[in-house]
Amino acid sequence: MKRVHFFIYDELAGQINEAINRWGFNSQSEFFRYLAMDFIRNEKKLLTTDDTLKDHTKAIRMIKTNQRKTFMDPQS
Repeated sequence: MKRVHFFIYDELAGQINEAINRWGFNSQSEFFRYLAMDFIRNEKKLLTTDDTLKDHTKAIRMIKTNQRKTFMDPQS
């Protein structure tokens, strides 16, 4: 097993300790292992800014198209 060392600010350390106590982690190591695994599992869901912009643009175009169809032909 690899060991990882890093420094964090005191304010963040306090927030981490509160989360550890609130969610019942046994240690800071367990907390960070869980976060790392959760990030890796969910990283495919994270979109870059460009991807997000493309998704929003596509959604707006679909809404405009649907509104235009409804305005032109109320039966559709």
